Amino acid sequence: MEKKKFETGLTPEEEEILVGLRKKGRRTLIVNYILQALTLMTAIASLIVFFVDDSRGLDITINHIFQCVGALVVLNIPMLISRKFRCYIPAFITVTLYVFAFAHFVLGEIYRAYDHVFLYDKILHTTGGVIFAILSFSVIWLLNNSESKKIKLSPFFIVLFTFCFTMTVEYVWELVEFGVDRLFGANMQRWQDGITQLPDGSYVTSPAYGSGLKDTMTDMIMNVLGCLVVCIIAYVGMRRKPNWFINKVILTEKQFRRIVLEKRSETMVEVPQESSDAAEKHADAGAAAPESAEKHADDVAGMADKSKTQGESK
Repeated sequence: MEKKKFETGLTPEEEEILVGLRKKGRRTLIVNYILQALTLMTAIASLIVFFVDDSRGLDITINHIFQCVGALVVLNIPMLISRKFRCYIPAFITVTLYVFAFAHFVLGEIYRAYDHVFLYDKILHTTGGVIFAILSFSVIWLLNNSESKKIKLSPFFIVLFTFCFTMTVEYVWELVEFGVDRLFGANMQRWQDGITQLPDGSYVTSPAYGSGLKDTMTDMIMNVLGCLVVCIIAYVGMRRKPNWFINKVILTEKQFRRIVLEKRSETMVEVPQESSDAAEKHADAGAAAPESAEKHADDVAGMADKSKTQGESK
């Protein structure tokens, strides 16, 4: 135990806080395991349906298996990062990412919630903007508060990086949707929704600008709105209360120990300052005591002289 104290430089109470952060992260594993089990059950059900009903087609079954594999990969990314880099990822980030992955790959792509649930696609794009904004802000905030003092970004540039990173991710995702639609004839950008084939073989679109363009631009707008909410909260928080983000962003064990040690050193500096102030007050009180005693002696002597004078006059 003593060896552990010497290596980490933390008291048992501080080590208990660190262990508590780890346990708090492990609680999210319950959600993770449930969603992984549901994903595996969906993949197995898709295989069973394929062997029972041949009319559905092999391509649909392969797409379902592919979506399930993608969901399982995303669901395991936070755990791999946490173990590899020995860092603490807040529960609300991991749970939001888990639900987002399951909602997209399984509910959206396999059970086609994108087609049957009103504004489902827009809700997920808004949530995606929030998730990637939080992740990018966590990373840049973590680097900006690292041990290296060479570069320190202002709150404005941290938020600017967060916004640009999130928009880049959204742009790349729209390119992926465009590529999948063109290569495999999919309908990720909903370009088929507004097309009508005429008897002569030509096509017309219901919106003049095309349903695919409308879907893409609406997705990007919703992503921007989700990102802006995180950026505004992050900027106001960094300007008013920077330490508020310590347990709400990604935090490595090394950085946690450094923050605890810094707080301890600040406490040690404040304690001697309070002791010196108390010593000065005590010294002032000690210096005032002789003066008070001398004044009291003068008053007693004055009263004695006054009594003596009155006795002589009698």
